[in-house]
Amino acid sequence: MINNTSKGVFFGLALLVANAWAQYELWFGGQGLVLWRQTEKELGVVRLEVAEIENRIHEMKEEIRLLDKDPVAVEAVARRDLGFVYPDEIIFIVPH
Repeated sequence: MINNTSKGVFFGLALLVANAWAQYELWFGGQGLVLWRQTEKELGVVRLEVAEIENRIHEMKEEIRLLDKDPVAVEAVARRDLGFVYPDEIIFIVPH
């Protein structure tokens, strides 16, 4: 027959094992703190990428607005990006 001391020791060991398992799950489990911190770092990187993309979108919207209002800007973009030239112009390519 099991006496009260043995029951207490068994109950204490059971609590210790349950606590150890709970701590493991808290720190390293599927939703543990280690994974949470890693996810927070990844979220920070993604937020920086989103901010850069939003900044680029703002720049592009500003360029579109300027191109809608200024025909000289349209000509400058056509020359810069598409290499457009007037028929009487001569292009010199200088190597860097």
